[in-house]
Amino acid sequence: VTIDGKSHPMKIGKFIRYYFPSIISDKEASEFSRLYNKIRKGEPVQLGSEIVVKKFAYNPKDVRSTFLSLVTKTYPHGHEDEVLQFLPSLQKDEVGNYYKIIGKNPQTMFTSHLDTADREQSVTKLYSMIENDEEYIVTDESTILGADDKSGVAVMLYMMSHNIPGLYYFFIGEERGGIGSNKLSRTYDTVSYLKDIKRCVSFDRRNYHSVITSQLGRRCCSDEFGTALCKEYNKNGLDLSLDPTGIYTDSASFIDDIRECTNISVGYFHEHTGQEYQNMNYLISLCEASIKVNWNSLPTTRKVGIDQEIVNKHKGLINDIKSSVFELEVKVIGDSGKVFVRVDLDDSDIESISDGLSSVKSLLMKYKMDPDVLFDGTYLKIELK
Repeated sequence: VTIDGKSHPMKIGKFIRYYFPSIISDKEASEFSRLYNKIRKGEPVQLGSEIVVKKFAYNPKDVRSTFLSLVTKTYPHGHEDEVLQFLPSLQKDEVGNYYKIIGKNPQTMFTSHLDTADREQSVTKLYSMIENDEEYIVTDESTILGADDKSGVAVMLYMMSHNIPGLYYFFIGEERGGIGSNKLSRTYDTVSYLKDIKRCVSFDRRNYHSVITSQLGRRCCSDEFGTALCKEYNKNGLDLSLDPTGIYTDSASFIDDIRECTNISVGYFHEHTGQEYQNMNYLISLCEASIKVNWNSLPTTRKVGIDQEIVNKHKGLINDIKSSVFELEVKVIGDSGKVFVRVDLDDSDIESISDGLSSVKSLLMKYKMDPDVLFDGTYLKIELK
């Protein structure tokens, strides 16, 4: 490394631990150093032993065999129905997702998604690698593995097989912008079995340690909820902690509807690439811990919805926004007790952005408003006071 113009030798492990302390664990740093040094010396790095997946037999309590059956192929959006052969009998909602209710008036929605991140379906070639007494499932790198999110599917099937009360949702099109969950969120208030839901828990996060507290640049769950959830899992052998670096998964679609929304690490790495792998030991431990969590004891403290006083004050503007057609997605949202007009700039060309913002500006001028404006990721947020 070079510091103040002077070069200094530094061991790989020390470099990683010093510069990436919250990203790469000691275990991962040690494993990287070991493999790096083997390659430097010209020693072969074994891919592992090839897995011959047995004929499928429904047994969700066998986490490994369930997972392997789920990842023998990839399932791009449009192929989700092909996954149903590995699932129990489910109901299909009006927008194409699948769900099952266990228990009476469940308060927790559990989610995973059935699609994978590739464009064309592929048959996978699976291998098992054993390192430090832990098993990692990988491919020959010609395809993704699809642990994102068949790992989450496996967790939910395990929980369902143990009759853990909940609303279990298997979404379509998550890798194409949350198609299924977004459609459901638009009709959320009209779906009777959603009225008692207090918390939404997705199983769709890389690594081993995350309980996500922020998605899409917005707070998705309270620290009180997240901390309590970590404690429930950690007393059953895991090492979870609060993580505000979430990007997006299906639970983010319900931030304005459900008070506590989060995403939990399921032990995959390098998703969306041929180097994707799944720690099978961790996945099994997560499944076993998930059936021991006292879900209904978790606090629900985050506020959702929109401040009614501000809504009444800006009723004309809000109604105009709802009834207008924009080049961009423009929504009125509540976030941390504040009310915003949110403009989504993602995947838009310059002309669409210019026309969309001009339309929003015209409405603000109509109501003689000069509000605060801020950028939040791909969003422009206009605060109403």
